Amino acid sequence: MPAVLTTAAQLVCAHQGQLMVQASTSALTAGGSPVLVQADLLAATVSGCTNTNTAAGQKPCLKVTSIIAGRSSTLTVSGQPVMLETALGLTDAVPPQPVLWQVRSAGQKVLEAS
Repeated sequence: MPAVLTTAAQLVCAHQGQLMVQASTSALTAGGSPVLVQADLLAATVSGCTNTNTAAGQKPCLKVTSIIAGRSSTLTVSGQPVMLETALGLTDAVPPQPVLWQVRSAGQKVLEAS
């Protein structure tokens, strides 16, 4: 089973920008950090994206726009699915790519879910 994401997770866009995510609740923690739920990732912003060639029509990743995969089907917090290390999705970058953000590290190894 995949590990649950926490606020200690490392999430990056395809251009190596860092996703900035805050937990909306601390009702469940893993490895000492609050777990992340779907709403937390949908509110995430991106810092340091290198997709910045505006002359070529590019726009950097600034915020998460969708989640394609990685929601737990068994574990929720406050009615929201907990996010897993298999999470990935899209940002508002131009041009868009099939997957624009993904998990580099879940931030903990003590709590898993499906």
